[in-house]
Amino acid sequence: MANELGIFSVDNLNMTTIKQYLDGGGKASDAELVLLINLCKQNNMNPFMKEVYFIKYGNQPAQIVVSRDFYRKRAFQNPNFAGIEVGVIVLNKDGVLEHNEGTFKTHEQELVGAWARVHLKNTEIPVYVAVSYDEYVQMKDGHPNKMWTNKPCTMLGKVAESQALRMAFPAEFSGTYGEEEFPEPEKEPREVNGVKEPDRAQIESFDKEDYAARKIEELKEKAQSQKEVVEETGEVIDEITAEDF
Repeated sequence: MANELGIFSVDNLNMTTIKQYLDGGGKASDAELVLLINLCKQNNMNPFMKEVYFIKYGNQPAQIVVSRDFYRKRAFQNPNFAGIEVGVIVLNKDGVLEHNEGTFKTHEQELVGAWARVHLKNTEIPVYVAVSYDEYVQMKDGHPNKMWTNKPCTMLGKVAESQALRMAFPAEFSGTYGEEEFPEPEKEPREVNGVKEPDRAQIESFDKEDYAARKIEELKEKAQSQKEVVEETGEVIDEITAEDF
C-alpha cells in the first residue's frame, strides 16, 4: 500500500490496482470500477487518499462518493474562491428559526437544517445553500444511525457544505456526491416460517403484560374447547395464569 501511495499517478490507475488496494474495490463490478477510474482521471482524484471511494451495501450497486475534504481542497486551489461559511438552522424554545454560526446548537434548540455560503471573487452575491434535516438524516431500524445520533450537526453541515461547493464550482464537481448524501438502506426483516422478525420500533413498543394477558385469554378459550371435548373422560385441564409466562 505504501508503494501505491508513493508512486500514485491517476494515469496508471487500473481495475487490478483498485480491486487489490481500495476498500470495497473487490466487491465492485467491472462496470462500477470503470466509472470510478474515469471519475478519478477526469477530476485528478487519488482514491488511496480517500478523496473518492466506494460505498456498497449488500448486493446493491456500489455508490461512488467524494470526501468533503476533497471538495475543500479543490475549492481552496481555485483562484476565484474567497471563503466559505457553514452553520446549522435550529428551532428555539419559542418556535423561532435561528441560523447558528458553525455546527453548534444548545440542548434547548432543535436541529432542523444546515446552511452554507460560498464567497467568490467574481460575484457580489455568494452561493447559498440550505438543507433540511429530515431529508438527509440517515436511519437504521427506524432511528438515526450512530453517526447521525452522535454528531447530527456535523453530518448535516457536511451535506450543506458539499452542496454549496458543487454549486459554486460546477465545472469541477458536477456529477459527484458526498457520503453523507447516500443513506444506508433499511435492512429488510428476516422471515422464518412466514413470520417476520420485529424491527427496533416494534421491540421498543412491546408491552409484555398486554401480550401475556392476550395469550392467557387465547389459551383459556382453547382449554375450554378441549375440556368440552374430553369432559367425559374426566381429564383435568390446568388453569392458565400469568406465572406461566
